[in-house]
Amino acid sequence: MLKSTSVCHQGLVRERNEDSVVANETLGLWVVADGVGGNAHGDVASQLVVQTIERRIRQGKSLRESVEDANSALISAARSQQELEGMASTVVVSLFHGHQFELAWVGDSRAYLIDSEGLSQLSTDHNLANELLKQGIISEGESRTHAGQHELTQAMGQMNLEKIPKVLGELHEGDILLLCTDGLSGPLEESTIFQTVCDSPSLDEAGETLLDLVLEAGAPDNVSFSLIQFQEDVRQIRASDFNSKSKNKTASIVPPKLEGTYRHAFDKRAYLRHLKGRSMMLALVLFAIVFLIFFI
Repeated sequence: MLKSTSVCHQGLVRERNEDSVVANETLGLWVVADGVGGNAHGDVASQLVVQTIERRIRQGKSLRESVEDANSALISAARSQQELEGMASTVVVSLFHGHQFELAWVGDSRAYLIDSEGLSQLSTDHNLANELLKQGIISEGESRTHAGQHELTQAMGQMNLEKIPKVLGELHEGDILLLCTDGLSGPLEESTIFQTVCDSPSLDEAGETLLDLVLEAGAPDNVSFSLIQFQEDVRQIRASDFNSKSKNKTASIVPPKLEGTYRHAFDKRAYLRHLKGRSMMLALVLFAIVFLIFFI
């Protein structure tokens, strides 16, 4: 069974929220998109992306096909309406089949696996900093604060990828998949995200605490994310179940309560008749003894 919570917040600096989120537990689909800031109508771009992907998945298309169709929808809309020209969006999407999932992304919105071993990033950023890292020009530590973190190399509506990147994975009992925009992964260290989720008693409280931490850090961007957790769909055994069974078992061997009494009520008249009958019998016995003594 999958449980989830999602957050989509404007933040404290942006004039409007250009993020969009879809959480469709029926389809097993979660989508997080971040309209590219500085481009025209980022909010329209992110909405069109998530809605197109959800619609295509519902129609039976594969995850990769659905993302490609969303990219085509952005390009088509920008060509048909001049005011939408240049719009773009990132996206990260997961499609579950039971506890197994497919994951696809374009841009720098991320997917993390949170399990007993820690937090690990499943996606790779499509930005300049990551390209420089792969080329060995900068170190991993330098890439985290490099200006290229904010320069996308791929985005929905403007990408030139030959194939949408996709990975397969699965969640085990208690594991969590986190999909997020850089509005979460930017202000917060990965260690903080991991510890916050682990220390929270529920997904909802984890989501609320993560948002609070981002707001405390200034929330310079829109903040959107989904937390998806897998739990075995098995009824948990409680101690009270054993107590209940024990009580039932004890009750079954207790003799049934008698309704009324097994003795008749005392009847005085019947008792007197019984005594009178005994007196007559005694008199006859005595008469017989006297007769035998004197006449035989």
